[in-house]
Amino acid sequence: PFHCEIEHKLGMTCMTTGPVHCKVKLDRGGYVPGETISIWARVHNQSRVGIKKTRACLTETIQYISKSKVIQTETRELSSVSRGKVKPGEADDWKYEQLYVPPLPPTNLRGCHLIRIQYDIFFIIEPSNLEKEIKLQLPIMMATYPYRNGDGTLKKKRGANYPNSLPIFRPWLDSKTFE
Repeated sequence: PFHCEIEHKLGMTCMTTGPVHCKVKLDRGGYVPGETISIWARVHNQSRVGIKKTRACLTETIQYISKSKVIQTETRELSSVSRGKVKPGEADDWKYEQLYVPPLPPTNLRGCHLIRIQYDIFFIIEPSNLEKEIKLQLPIMMATYPYRNGDGTLKKKRGANYPNSLPIFRPWLDSKTFE
């Protein structure tokens, strides 16, 4: 499984309130549209500050390239799932929370050197105080063919819905912008 972990001390350098330890795992590092991403996470709040909420979101970052330079970058939040508060001294366990993958183009557009597309899962911890949120970034691949077993048969995930074609226009992306 694909994973990432961090220990972040809340508070200022001279007055820390204690650490927040976070470990995030994904069931794998590549997906196709229609599948769900299974997220396992453990947030252990060893600080004296509460955590307002934790959330995971799938983002798409598109870079437009001209003359070998990035001229514009767009980042959009595609789907998300969140959980509530984590009190000081307590822990919260995410046990395979599901994040839906909507119809999307693949990560690498073969033969296209003008557009670069990257997908990431961000796991975000929002402290209750004025502290900046803690972000863990897990880059993933978006493919066009689902994962197959060793014998070539399709390995279907429970709850997966594989689309036949990808849309050209995605109006739902205009409503949410990831910052």
